[in-house]
Amino acid sequence: MRNLLLPLALLLAACPEQVGQQCPPSTSSVGQFTLVFAPLRVPGECTVATDGGHLTLDNRPSQGATLCVGAGSDGGPELNLLLAGQAGVNRSPLLADGGFHFESPSVPVPATGTACGCDATDTETLDGFLLTGAADAGFALQPDGGLPLVNALSATLTDRLTVTSSQNCACSFPCTVNYILSGNRF
Repeated sequence: MRNLLLPLALLLAACPEQVGQQCPPSTSSVGQFTLVFAPLRVPGECTVATDGGHLTLDNRPSQGATLCVGAGSDGGPELNLLLAGQAGVNRSPLLADGGFHFESPSVPVPATGTACGCDATDTETLDGFLLTGAADAGFALQPDGGLPLVNALSATLTDRLTVTSSQNCACSFPCTVNYILSGNRF
């Protein structure tokens, strides 16, 4: 899962009509969603030592996404996440309560890719839940393995950055970039 939502790169805001990505073969569409990001300030957050600026953006643009579901390699349900403007399919087991956990392999972030001015690696996780809108019923897989109507999602996005060179860095590593993520069907 390369660059799941890499907040350190300049991302283009996707209009909903631009998403429309096709689900992978042998999967079916859960829906298309607009992902909205709110900064989450936590201890250990990445900041620039020279000016105290946060790498977690206060006004990160929204992004379009398509969710699909199919059978995973273990035979259980697997959630697929396709992001507007990014190639590839991100995969996570889909838990019976609608929970998911996407994790990227570590990817290099060049010194020019952050305000820190040094080479780093980024490992990104997206943990959350699919939401049906039925507060009392919650999320439950249907008896045939299908999904109830998913109206939204709620998640936490965390990028864990570590330094890879001994250059003078303007940030203290390791550190994190964190967002609360909400997604609404469009």
